[in-house]
Amino acid sequence: MRWDDEAEVLIIGFGGAGAVAAISAHDSGAKVLIVEKMEKGGGNTNISIGGFLSPRDFAGALQYLESLCSRVFRIVDAELVRVYAEECMRNREWFESRGAKTHVYGGAAFPQLPGADSIEKRMVTGSNTVEENSLWNFLRSQVERRQIPVWYSSPAKDLLTDAQEAVIGATIQKEGKERAVKAGRAVILTCGGFEYDDWLKANYLKGYPYYSFATPANTGDGIRMAQRVGADLWHMAGVSSPLGFKAPEFEAAFFIRPPSNRYIFVDQNGKRFTSEVEIHAYNFAVDLFDPHTLTFPRIPCFLIFDQAVRETGPMGLPSLGYNRGRYSWSKDNKTEIERGWILRDEALAGLARKVGVDPGALEKTVAEYNRYCELGEDSVFHRPKDKLAPVGPGPYYAMKLWPCLLNTQGGPRRNVRAQVLYPDGHPIPRLYSAGELGSLFGLLYQGAGNIGECLAFGRIAGREASKEPTKE
Repeated sequence: MRWDDEAEVLIIGFGGAGAVAAISAHDSGAKVLIVEKMEKGGGNTNISIGGFLSPRDFAGALQYLESLCSRVFRIVDAELVRVYAEECMRNREWFESRGAKTHVYGGAAFPQLPGADSIEKRMVTGSNTVEENSLWNFLRSQVERRQIPVWYSSPAKDLLTDAQEAVIGATIQKEGKERAVKAGRAVILTCGGFEYDDWLKANYLKGYPYYSFATPANTGDGIRMAQRVGADLWHMAGVSSPLGFKAPEFEAAFFIRPPSNRYIFVDQNGKRFTSEVEIHAYNFAVDLFDPHTLTFPRIPCFLIFDQAVRETGPMGLPSLGYNRGRYSWSKDNKTEIERGWILRDEALAGLARKVGVDPGALEKTVAEYNRYCELGEDSVFHRPKDKLAPVGPGPYYAMKLWPCLLNTQGGPRRNVRAQVLYPDGHPIPRLYSAGELGSLFGLLYQGAGNIGECLAFGRIAGREASKEPTKE
């Protein structure tokens, strides 16, 4: 076969997993090339807040992760979870040994699970800008310091295999031409999930529509490339999905975080359905299908809030998601009201009519919620006491909310060496993966877990790929 370019380890995707895999492979002695679909790198790693999992205690972390991964979703590889926990224990040291400082900013997403006390979320200490968070700035600079070449605006189209079905390279579109790039040792897929692929979302996710906070580069390319060489898929229904607002003028959704607790969520019947505490798994709360009306009555749902919330601060969170730096949310939400993103009315009944719910039902719902606030206990949905605050005097406001993907977890299944697997469990020769593409997480997700996975399996994939014998 005629090759246009070659490397020993070819990495497809320059986000967190791709950067770490490249560093690991390079430091193991391999000649590395990174190809990136977008005009610049970073992917979901850069538009996140930049947190990574770094447990304090291995035994506790393993207990927590085993409980998390086996709950609800039963397709679990216990050895993979163990290796992930073990490798995550090295995340802090990996950064700090290379000159970065890190700090703790959170813990377990599910404190009720055993071992939760051992979970620690950390960040790289440094300045965050609209262009880069501190974590991505550090990773990118580490790649550049090693002079690892990166082809930008160069999407991968297909994996190339030999007569023995070993992956020996890939077809890359660069500067308008398709180039056959040889991978003398291995290919590592680190090209993200399928947050912007309508077919994959419709096929694997319950409910419609799902919008996304993520990079529009994530259209399932790695999934399809891996499928074409025979890869097994897993965790395709696993996602991280808060609620957000989708404006038609913007490709990505906006992360909504009310600046006070004087708000509730209601469905299309004007009724509360959850405790309104920010979680990564709101898709479970809204993907209810009503077999009588044949609808999803919580997609969209509605955020209802009062004048005090509106005046306290912006509803849109500016520091997270693809729209960071692309739009500046007004401090008092006035601009968004004028744009029609936020609906307003002097009375709850009038607001209900504007969003299309029964006025009496909404008034009753707000009155019941306010009564729980007076009693100091939400006996129906158990909203935490420190989050209970009554919806006060009008005017009143509403926003439509949809399930919005921070990222997807599904993709080609991998083993403890980060090798991509056939359906029978055997590895596809010379093909590796890392990051959210085929994550070990299923239906429950621990915040900072995916970047923890970028680090853990990025290092493993880079090390293992560099050990492959050179193919002539």
